[in-house]
Amino acid sequence: MKRLGLLFGLLVFTYGANAQDDEVRLSEAYHKNFKHWSLGLNVGATASLGDAASYFFGDSDVNAPSGIGGFEIGLRGNLNYWFSPMLGLTGSAGYHSTSGTDFDYYYEGNYIDADLSLNFNLSNIFLYGKDYERNHALLFSIGLGATSMDAQGFDGAGNPRGDLGGADGRSFTTVVPMQLTYKYRLNNTWDLDVLYKHTLANYDIADSREIGVTADFFGYFGVGLAYNFGDDEKSSIVYYSPFEGVFADIADIKKDYVKLVSDDDGDGVSNFYDQDNSTPADVNVGPNGAPLDVDGDGIPDYLDADPFTAKGAKVDDQGRMIDSDGDGVGDHMDAEPNTPAGALVNFKGISVASATSGGGGVGAYLPSVFFSFNSATVTEANYLRLAAVANTLKANPDVNVVLTGYTDGSGPEEYNRKLGQRRADEVKQELVQVFGIDASRIQTTSEGENNPLANGRNNINRRVDVSVAK
Repeated sequence: MKRLGLLFGLLVFTYGANAQDDEVRLSEAYHKNFKHWSLGLNVGATASLGDAASYFFGDSDVNAPSGIGGFEIGLRGNLNYWFSPMLGLTGSAGYHSTSGTDFDYYYEGNYIDADLSLNFNLSNIFLYGKDYERNHALLFSIGLGATSMDAQGFDGAGNPRGDLGGADGRSFTTVVPMQLTYKYRLNNTWDLDVLYKHTLANYDIADSREIGVTADFFGYFGVGLAYNFGDDEKSSIVYYSPFEGVFADIADIKKDYVKLVSDDDGDGVSNFYDQDNSTPADVNVGPNGAPLDVDGDGIPDYLDADPFTAKGAKVDDQGRMIDSDGDGVGDHMDAEPNTPAGALVNFKGISVASATSGGGGVGAYLPSVFFSFNSATVTEANYLRLAAVANTLKANPDVNVVLTGYTDGSGPEEYNRKLGQRRADEVKQELVQVFGIDASRIQTTSEGENNPLANGRNNINRRVDVSVAK
């Protein structure tokens, strides 16, 4: 009962949301996405199937002239309109020659007819599965029409036995046409039509002979082409099946559901949303399931030897910034890529002595050192940056530096100030113990969470900046 209540509530909410939404949403089945009108022409063979048949298989005393009996020529045209993929309307007209034989009788004639029929698309009664590019259709039509007939009968000796139409030779009557059509899409404009039309007359003297109270009828087998009116990129609606679309969508939903509840790589992101479904275990991923790449250098963090490279930096296959001259300024922004080892450079990689900002140590740039969350440990990736700092200090013994520690905005302000100081002290320790720099040349201080370098990029804010002491 509770489930029914929830379902009812969902339906009411959906109805209310749709009622307030003025936006018109057009589905794939929108009628303007298809061609509805077509004009066809076909030619074929007509057979008389009444008392005097085109093919008489009994004993006959008739000495009919050559050409009597067998199939005669037929020519038809049709104009079609489809209301939907299931139902259409056809207007048809044609001319047919006729002839036939009986035991002691034969006749020859013709008829001109026109009719209006309802079309039913039999292809859409059957479900084929996911078949959006269907190129065939099977149609059935039944309708009502009128015909003008002419038939002249003869006995076995060839003597006239009466004229269907009397003095003027023609007779008018109604007919009931039924037709089965196979259509094949040659392209979006042209179709191949193969059809059989069965025309039932409402009286028994269509062959100028009346036997009992049965009605005469004719069969016509034709082949032709149909032209579909409309834009070239649209196809005829007869080739579209809304039922197949619905069942295909259900099948897709089932597949998507399996993806939605599955997580093959165990990264916490379902297969449906996961853009990398082979992420190794314990690798941090984003909402799309792809491994995080914090510095955006194209190397996932779990493979990145230096996850703190500057935006736009050129990196090697391990994610380390390419710095050919080792001055701490990456090649992607180094205006002086061949600086001598240990030279003081500005942020563009230009030797300070030749920079317009002045000489000496003023304006010198030294790379920053970055830290993980709540950590004061210098990671392996930062030793290339420390090497650039140490190189510069060794090449310039009169230059002293100031190490300023920073944190992100997480945690209390006093804690962050102390964490920034620990980071600065840790960098100083590495420069002294690993690279042999005199401790007296290095000052340390902390700004804590103040003066963040990048809004929303805490991995950049957690750093130690190196500047030349004034």
